Amino acid sequence: MPTIIDYLLLTVITIFPVLSLGIMLFFSFVIAPTVHKFLPTQQSGPYIRKLFPIYYIINGALTLGSLIAITSLGVFNAIFYANVIILVLFALCYFYLMPAINKQKTKTNRAFKGLHGSSVSINLVQIILLISITVILLDF
Repeated sequence: MPTIIDYLLLTVITIFPVLSLGIMLFFSFVIAPTVHKFLPTQQSGPYIRKLFPIYYIINGALTLGSLIAITSLGVFNAIFYANVIILVLFALCYFYLMPAINKQKTKTNRAFKGLHGSSVSINLVQIILLISITVILLDF
C-alpha cells in the first residue's frame, strides 16, 4: 500500500515538469520577445543576460527535484531518462553556452548567432521532452 510519502513523491514527479514547461514557454514566448520589442538593444541584451542564470537554475532545480523523487521511488523508466537529458542540457547551457554567448555580446557576430541557435535548439528539445513527460504522466 502506498504511503503518504509515495503520494508526495508522485506529486513532485507530476508537478515539477509541468512547472518547468510553463516557465520555459512563458520565457520563450512572452518575456524574451517583449523585452526585445520594448527595450533598446543596449538595455535588452544586458537584461536578458541577467535573467538567463535564474531561468537555468530554477528549471535545473525543478528537474533535479523530479529526478530525486523518481529515484526515491526506484522507477527508472522513460520519464527518468528524459529528466536526465533535460538536466544535462540545462547544465550544458548554464555552464558552457551561457558564458560563451555572453562573451559574444553583439548579435551581428557570427559566433553569437551559432551559439544562440544552439541554445534555442536545446530549449526546443527540452520543451518537447517536457511535453512528452506531461502527456505520459497525465495519461492523454
